Amino acid sequence: MRKKIIAGNWKMNLTLAEASAITKGLVSATNSSSYEVMVFPSALHLETVSSLTKGSKLIVGAQNAYQSGLTAMTGEISPVQLAEFGISTVLVGHSERRQFLGETSELDNAKISYFLKAGLRVVYCVGETWAEREKGNTFSVLEDQIKKGLKDITSDQFKNLVIAYEPVWAIGTGKVATPVEAEEAHAFIRKEIGNLFVGAGSIAENIQILYGGSVKPDNIKELLAKPNIDGGLVGGASQKLDSFLGLLK
Repeated sequence: MRKKIIAGNWKMNLTLAEASAITKGLVSATNSSSYEVMVFPSALHLETVSSLTKGSKLIVGAQNAYQSGLTAMTGEISPVQLAEFGISTVLVGHSERRQFLGETSELDNAKISYFLKAGLRVVYCVGETWAEREKGNTFSVLEDQIKKGLKDITSDQFKNLVIAYEPVWAIGTGKVATPVEAEEAHAFIRKEIGNLFVGAGSIAENIQILYGGSVKPDNIKELLAKPNIDGGLVGGASQKLDSFLGLLK
């Protein structure tokens, strides 16, 4: 059975004091939770947050990294540097990076390939805009992002891969895909992975697929009740301790 994941993406939010307080409050709750719990702090906070989670089950991940060892690349972070703080999980392809920073599925593929070969766990984000959904292109967009982003990923690497479906129109807008809409997209992604990759039937069945887009304590239970939704990639509701804890109940 696939284990449920609740992952908090803190984006470019929270002071160090706020991030530390939430982390401390999560540690004990995570140790007794049936969920796999992750947080993705600002890069500036990774060292402190990671140090606060030592000995706990709370997983700390990076919001971004560059596909290289130590090299001359201004403003980026290498997996080698992440490893110094015990960070072995990284987000790739978040819609904000696609939309505002021009990140493509081809670039994401280069990152995913490098990170998986380096032994990192990757959470790969896919999702459509409102305009694409209105035109009936949701599935074609998802297929394109999956096919390009996961090109040449080998079957043995899938064990370190998580998919996050985040409809762009539902991120930070207060809108949320209905459980039926979210389940439909998740089922398509699972089927598409099985279709696109040779011998990927069991991979598709085992891969964890998260929903991201205005996930809150009052809708998480209904979303997680769907058979193909394995957790949430949460933005705003993960940035306050009480609401994060509400997601874990």
